Amino acid sequence: MNRGLYIGATSLIANQRRLESLSNNLANTNTTGFKRDMLLTESFPEKLLSKINDRRIRPRAMERDITYEMDGDIHRARVDNGYFVISTPMGNSYVRDIRFTIDDEGYLRTFYQDGRDALNTDYENYIVDRGGNRLRGAGNIEALLEGAVYDPHHHVVGTMGAGIKVQKVITDFTQGDMIETGAKYDIALVGPGFFKVAGEDGNIYYTRDGSFTVDSQNRLITSRGEIVQGVEGTIYIAGEDVTIDYYGRIMVDGNMVGTLDIVDIDNREFLRKMGDSLFAMAEGVDPEEVPFQGEVLQGYLEGSNVNAINEMVEMITLLRDFEAGQRAIRVQDEMLEKSANEIARV
Repeated sequence: MNRGLYIGATSLIANQRRLESLSNNLANTNTTGFKRDMLLTESFPEKLLSKINDRRIRPRAMERDITYEMDGDIHRARVDNGYFVISTPMGNSYVRDIRFTIDDEGYLRTFYQDGRDALNTDYENYIVDRGGNRLRGAGNIEALLEGAVYDPHHHVVGTMGAGIKVQKVITDFTQGDMIETGAKYDIALVGPGFFKVAGEDGNIYYTRDGSFTVDSQNRLITSRGEIVQGVEGTIYIAGEDVTIDYYGRIMVDGNMVGTLDIVDIDNREFLRKMGDSLFAMAEGVDPEEVPFQGEVLQGYLEGSNVNAINEMVEMITLLRDFEAGQRAIRVQDEMLEKSANEIARV
């Protein structure tokens, strides 16, 4: 079967997932506190390509010319002779150019970024040596990489990719625009952080949507009914003159009734969207809550961080890529048709 059909199909599948993500972003352009989604894609493992029945013995290149550089916590290396080996869930990938970081346990791993300076390595791949052992260490990383370069057999002529796949969907937590409403229960956060709210199921959720109100029991709740959490529990508001300062302290008729429980989350890459601008931690992961360092604004709401123009431009580009992928598959199909009909007659 023509491998090109499979490679083209993976491109169409990935582009379809991108289109779904873009459509969802555009649909929530005016949703308070919405954070746009971004798709990360990765190639299937690069496999070694060998000549068939090649009996010629070519000498291996013993000298390895490694180019290595480091920019902060980002390392980059390239080798001209041989390959670096990356262990993935679908098998080893052989590459000559790699970008990686060192995780908390000292392993050399690929990474991704979600709008912050931090380099995330959850579910990422490991760089391994010729024996399949994960590289771990510090200090002279260049020497460590040089000793791990894989020298292929003489009949190997290069590598071949097998297309791309969607690796994960991540959330862009950058700040949205501030929208002044003047409503006393509308609250916006300036800086990274989340309000904590309790749902009907008793679970704690995180949100940036500060469009709050007061229910019949004088509890501060979200517009959907979740109970807004204070540092000391539920916040009750019974009065007309409500003031909320930059620190989230709530004054009602001159008396302090509570402080909003606002936190930032160090491991927010594990936050998962639950709908209605609510986030929850991934199953089995505990939130690493840290104090909120920003400011609280009363009478404002944070808008979506989706830039409609940028999303539309990206969607147009994506549709053109999709059409190119369709044409590539059509060409492969025509080649197969000729092979079956014309060559068979010969």
